[in-house]
Amino acid sequence: MKVHLTPLELDVMKAVWRHPPVTVREVHAAVLPSRNLAYTTIMTIMDRLFHKGFLTRIKKSRTHHYEPSVTYEDAREDALDHLVAAYYGGSREDLREFLRGNGRSDYDHHTDVFHSPSSTAMDETLL
Repeated sequence: MKVHLTPLELDVMKAVWRHPPVTVREVHAAVLPSRNLAYTTIMTIMDRLFHKGFLTRIKKSRTHHYEPSVTYEDAREDALDHLVAAYYGGSREDLREFLRGNGRSDYDHHTDVFHSPSSTAMDETLL
């Protein structure tokens, strides 16, 4: 399962990963120091994460208790895959070289999109 999380969803998931099972109130309290958001905003995000399949929930009395259905490691791996695909042409070795300070810094090294025969026509059309 691909785990594409927005920054806010990631903050919510981090709170869930720390101490499952959790309630919306507990996640709201955990997120509040860094994000001044309404309780209902956190509730909406958690409901969306549940419907995306990233959280499970059980209703106890009148309160939902949430647990992660994806691991932190899976989310981190998906984020890294996205970064590598977007900026390093899918090459983790290019990312390693960049982190070591040996990587090429030019954009052309990572994509051939702008060197295709039709790109000139497209550029002239856009001007």
